[in-house]
Amino acid sequence: MATITVSPEQYIASLPSIVDRTSKQEGATKLANPNFIAIKYNAEIEDPSCCFKTAACCGCLPLCFICAPPCSYFDKERSYLYLREGSLEANTSMDNYCAPICCCCTFDDNVYVNYFDRAPYAIKGCLCPAVPKLEVYDPACMCCCIKLDCECCFGPKQVVIMPYETCCLCCPNRSCWCHNCFGCCGQPDGNPLYFNQFYPQPKNAEAFVAQAKQIIPVSQRMEGKSS
Repeated sequence: MATITVSPEQYIASLPSIVDRTSKQEGATKLANPNFIAIKYNAEIEDPSCCFKTAACCGCLPLCFICAPPCSYFDKERSYLYLREGSLEANTSMDNYCAPICCCCTFDDNVYVNYFDRAPYAIKGCLCPAVPKLEVYDPACMCCCIKLDCECCFGPKQVVIMPYETCCLCCPNRSCWCHNCFGCCGQPDGNPLYFNQFYPQPKNAEAFVAQAKQIIPVSQRMEGKSS
């Protein structure tokens, strides 16, 4: 009898899905199809900056949750950023040039999942609700009413978590003319002022945010226990 060999991916894909859960799932953990978690955006990962590469190689990464020895580097092929049906999942994977000869230079995956009905995306407050969302942060600079947006100098656009649009319904959380002296010097209009960053970043920030704005508002209001 001939032996048919298939790739590991094909073999796993051919296995049947088993769902024996009968208990209720609540909030954004609910699945549209109990057999799988739908991925609504599988992002191409942005290349790490020169600062990140240097810090990784020197063993002093700026990410507090990663403890990397010298000669480390960002493993782009293993890292990922998934916009899922009710959450954001990401993996910042690291590797080391000395790993083949040193068993101590190995890493665990740095995986996290944030559901959109819990922090940092949960809606907070009653009278003045704060509605977090993903926004595009433009690192460009205004100079004499001209926008300087060279990625080599300022870096690419980033996706950030904007915790609110306005504070107490009166203080906007976006840059305007008063933050760049009428376009003379400073960041461009419309940038979030107070925000949280995450890693890894998508290569196409605008497309990622556009898709997220279709998903997050719905997931934030899914019925479930209060966070």
